[in-house]
Amino acid sequence: MSKKKSYMDTNNLLGEGFLEFLKKVLVQNPALKKDKKVKKSLKQLNNSLQDLEDELNKRFKELNPKHKPVKLSKYKATNFI
Repeated sequence: MSKKKSYMDTNNLLGEGFLEFLKKVLVQNPALKKDKKVKKSLKQLNNSLQDLEDELNKRFKELNPKHKPVKLSKYKATNFI
């Protein structure tokens, strides 16, 4: 089976489009920063990020007990402006 060349940056999958799109939308519509639905969605994003961080730390600790814990940064609406 032949390997197909991928033009997607696999090191920065989230940065490929979603976060740039979100930044563009929030810059064009500053009132969205205070919107309850946007705040709720950012909270859900951060909760998912925390779950991912916890799972990675758990798996890495199983493999290597001396592993430093993974720290992922949280997002705020101001991050996209």
